[in-house]
Amino acid sequence: MAFLFQLMRSFTIRTRMIGAIVVVLFLLSLVGGAGLFGLFRLQALGSEYIAQTAATTGALSSLRDGMGMMRRYEKDMIIHYETPEKVTQIRQLWQQTFTSVRQQLNAILASDSSDVAIVQELSRHLDDYARSFEPTANQLVNGGYDSATVAQRVMGKAIAAYDAAEKQLAALEQAQAERNRSAEAANQDAMQLTIALFGVAVACAVVVVVPLTLMNMHSICKPIASAQALARSIADGDLTHHVEVSGKDEAADLLRALKEMQDSLRAIVTRVQSSTESITTASAEIATGNQDLSSRTEQAASSLQQTAASMEQLTSTVKQSADAARQA
Repeated sequence: MAFLFQLMRSFTIRTRMIGAIVVVLFLLSLVGGAGLFGLFRLQALGSEYIAQTAATTGALSSLRDGMGMMRRYEKDMIIHYETPEKVTQIRQLWQQTFTSVRQQLNAILASDSSDVAIVQELSRHLDDYARSFEPTANQLVNGGYDSATVAQRVMGKAIAAYDAAEKQLAALEQAQAERNRSAEAANQDAMQLTIALFGVAVACAVVVVVPLTLMNMHSICKPIASAQALARSIADGDLTHHVEVSGKDEAADLLRALKEMQDSLRAIVTRVQSSTESITTASAEIATGNQDLSSRTEQAASSLQQTAASMEQLTSTVKQSADAARQA
């Protein structure tokens, strides 16, 4: 931790901020990439499901409807056995439906379906059903049956072929249902993978961003707090506050400048104190000299007074001598 702190302090705050932006952008790209990967994966699975599963499911539904209509037309022909014209119309509908069913089977065979064997078996049974039903249909058109019961009785082989075809259709639907479940499972797996990747990306972002942000904040706030304490001590007149300066960032430069200012102020105060002491000594010496000069001046004045008195006495003596000389 201390090594990382010192390492961060070796870069400027601007560089660290740019680095933090780059790291955040990278982590955001990582998180977004995980989300996009999951999105594209789900989209691919959805497209595959729509292109294959849903289309095949729709084809099977149409196929079952067509086969059901064939049985319905078959029964309608037997019911209207006494009306050949009606039977002929229904037979045409049956043939159209059979042709449509065969086309749907051929379309499934032409696709990339994995159920080719089942579809081929289904087609074979339908062809058997059509061949078995053809003589009965001709007899119904020609009114060859005395009752519907007789017509129904001769339909045994055709019905057996249809039932076999219907079993193959059920097997085909079962296989398609299995594929649907597999597609749903793949979709769920892709969703879980996306959530896992997204969670890992977010966790990596938190693990990287939070500690680095706290360390960066500490690397900025700690030297600024030291600079604030140093500035307050200088403002209070305390120039003895010691601070350790390390790092190469702006906060270290600020703290270093304040320390240099403190050292300069300490030197100025020291010089001022030295000058004050010199001035005090000189003032004392001047005061002593003035006192000596005053004493000497007083002595000179006293001497002058004595000299004046002597001169006055001498003048009086000279005057007396002059007066005595005139009298003589």
